[in-house]
Amino acid sequence: MIGSLKLIAAVLVACTLGAGAFADDFGPLKGAKCGSGGKSVVVFLPGDASRGGPATYHCALMRQRAQEGVTAIVLLRPGDDDAIQTSAGAPHERRDQDTKANNDLVAKSWSAVKDANPGERLGLAGHTDGAAQLGAIIERYPGLVNSAMLQSCPCDIKIWRAKYSLFSGREKQSPIKFAGTIGQGMRVIALTGAEDDNMWPGLAEAYVANVKSAGTPARFVKTSGANHWNGTLQSAVVKTMIAEATR
Repeated sequence: MIGSLKLIAAVLVACTLGAGAFADDFGPLKGAKCGSGGKSVVVFLPGDASRGGPATYHCALMRQRAQEGVTAIVLLRPGDDDAIQTSAGAPHERRDQDTKANNDLVAKSWSAVKDANPGERLGLAGHTDGAAQLGAIIERYPGLVNSAMLQSCPCDIKIWRAKYSLFSGREKQSPIKFAGTIGQGMRVIALTGAEDDNMWPGLAEAYVANVKSAGTPARFVKTSGANHWNGTLQSAVVKTMIAEATR
């Protein structure tokens, strides 16, 4: 049993910290920095991985970004762990992390990344509930980043959760509630797969419409052939990251 646990831990470290990545300090959250270069930093916050297991599926994509000369950072969301390290915060079984307290922890970590990379362009990317946290945070912390990229975002949490009736009535911060307060100092891009039947495209599309009407540059991309997180969506995400990093 002990040998098996050591093997599992080694595999997880290889995913999170391997292939050129190394540990770093990101404030309250844990994560890894995959290489360093260029004048742009991209930070990725994953979804909740509610079926269990480490939320490290985004590591390979960000290692790819690091090979292109961008400082790519992967983070563990509040309360999440990779069997080696654990982020601060309350995971609520990975089903209800977008509380004010957790979002403030994420914002502090992004601020730490910004302070550690002065003068560099900072882009934030989030997937599913990580995107929902990103959407709420950029509206509460104006000027924190240059670009926000929301993938498969349940941007109206009330409507999304009403469909599934999965969660309790804990405090939640839904991006659409803050859509009018971002300001003009950043860009917002939301991508959702046309075939995503979990976070359907209308959730992010309505959010982007509200953001644009408030004067913030924003666009919504419904990606043909993409579902919740397949190769087509990942390719679109990488393309968007490259475009934002080289602006």
